[in-house]
Amino acid sequence: MTAQKAQPAQVPAFRTNRVEAFSDGVFAIAITLLVLELAVPAGSEHDLWGAVMDEWPSYLAYLVSFSTVGAVWVGHTVITECLARATPVLIRLNLLLLMVVSFLPFPTKLLAEYVDEDRPERVAATIYGLNLLLTAMLLSLLWRYAVREGLIRTDIADDDVR
Repeated sequence: MTAQKAQPAQVPAFRTNRVEAFSDGVFAIAITLLVLELAVPAGSEHDLWGAVMDEWPSYLAYLVSFSTVGAVWVGHTVITECLARATPVLIRLNLLLLMVVSFLPFPTKLLAEYVDEDRPERVAATIYGLNLLLTAMLLSLLWRYAVREGLIRTDIADDDVR
């Protein structure tokens, strides 16, 4: 009887197409939820233009948040285009990123509602900023994990990976 060497446990590898499709759906929903916050108060028909103009903070918050989600989506797309495969850890990191991205409509609404009130404005801006910071950190972590674990396609040049 010969002793068998213990084989290292293999981490399951998954194709990336499901991760990409699900992620694209979450990004699309997050962007759609941003526009649902745009409205004018009921009973504004006597001065609709004035009511629309009074809502400028909501439009500005929408523009900034749409641009932010769009930039994160572009970064995410670059990452997923470079992946050869996904692991359970990568999928979980991706889900955390998507959770933070899908939360963005809430601080966007807070910022738009409290933009001209001193103390609440600072709280809203802090929550918004923390959401953006978490988003950037998770996007970076997703990339770093993929590189460290060798999940990047072999046809990608080292300079492009760096």
